[in-house]
Amino acid sequence: GGGGSEGPGSVDSWRGDKDTYWEVHKLKGGRQPQKDFKMGPYAHTMRKDPETGKLTPVGTFFVSPKKDPVTFVVNCILALVTVWTISQLSWGESFFEKRKRVIRERIRQEYGLPKGWEHEIEDDGDLELSDAAPGVAAPRAS
Repeated sequence: GGGGSEGPGSVDSWRGDKDTYWEVHKLKGGRQPQKDFKMGPYAHTMRKDPETGKLTPVGTFFVSPKKDPVTFVVNCILALVTVWTISQLSWGESFFEKRKRVIRERIRQEYGLPKGWEHEIEDDGDLELSDAAPGVAAPRAS
C-alpha cells in the first residue's frame, strides 16, 4: 500500500518502537523541545521603581571579565588583531594601496626591472581608440 502506518513492514512501522525511538514520543505532534534561552550574565535584571513599585526589565550590555571570561578573551584577541593589521600599513595608506605596492615590488624583483618601472606604464596618458571592429582587418590604404 501507500504511506502511513499499516502494520509491520510499512514505511512508518519504525515509529511504533517506543524503546529505540523514545524522542519521537516525548512531545506530541513531532514538536522540537523548546529551547531555554538563558542569557547568563547578560540576562535582563528586574529593577523596581521606588515611586510606583513596578518592576521593569533592564538589559545588561557590559559584563565584568570575571562573569564572562571567554567573551573577554575573544574581544581582546579581536582588538589586538585589528591594531596589528592597522600597524602593518604605512601612514595614509589603505589596504588596497599596500596590496598594489607589494604586487608591483614582487613583479619588479621577479623580472629584474629597475625601481620606478611602473611609472613609465601608468603615465603614458590616454590610449588612442580605433574605429576598427575587433577581429576585423583594417582596410589598407593603397
